[in-house]
Amino acid sequence: MKKLLFSIVVAGAASIMFNAQSKTWDFSDATKFPAGAIATDKTVDGLSFVTGGSNLTIATNSLATFDDGYSPTQRLQFGGNSYSGSTNPALGSTALPTRRYLQFAVSNNAVIKLWARGGGSGRSLIISDQSGKVLSSTLFNGNGVTDIAVVTYTYTGAAGNLLISTGSGDNSLYKIEYTDNATLAADATANRLSAKVVVEGKKVYIRGLQSGTTSVNVVSASGTLVKSLKTSDDMQFDLSSAGMYLVNLSSEKGSQVVKILVK
Repeated sequence: MKKLLFSIVVAGAASIMFNAQSKTWDFSDATKFPAGAIATDKTVDGLSFVTGGSNLTIATNSLATFDDGYSPTQRLQFGGNSYSGSTNPALGSTALPTRRYLQFAVSNNAVIKLWARGGGSGRSLIISDQSGKVLSSTLFNGNGVTDIAVVTYTYTGAAGNLLISTGSGDNSLYKIEYTDNATLAADATANRLSAKVVVEGKKVYIRGLQSGTTSVNVVSASGTLVKSLKTSDDMQFDLSSAGMYLVNLSSEKGSQVVKILVK
């Protein structure tokens, strides 16, 4: 795994650096993920494909363009529901998928980002833990706009495995980005991020952005998306509630995750 450095910026205090690990599985990488059916269980670069007797497929059609500039050339097609009875398990419920799902190992305090598309109205993309508890569920409307989503989920459980599955019907997944924030280490001497996130009271300032459009997603400690916007310049916004947040910055130049404390 590639080592990165992310910054925790605490209101009224100096930056603290922490070591983190990141992993990206991009299904457009034809070397790792050649087009065609995946008919048997296998693991590629730490990502496990569980078929359960039903094919997953790396497909080159029905592609999507995402707001952050990502334009895939391949997709993972689930090919149908991951659960018996073609259900959409509710958030917080426990239901282990029986076929057509992905699995990878995580430590605690991980950020998961998915580039996905729904195959029709009422279909969902699900993140669950190894017990089958549904941690995140993204429902697609299938109208050509809200069927495309970049899903960000903050995991705060114990080390183990996370599962990605599809609810009622068929969905597509284009890329998975995993950032492990488990290993903390103090280092106030350098800031190696290309952008700075500074908190003053309830105001959050983003400075030093690189050229191009940057997607900004702010996620609460419970994993709820509280703000989502795009900018090409330095900017500011307000967060009304005190607490810890993760600010996810993503552009064609790369991505960053910055933890902030609003008092």
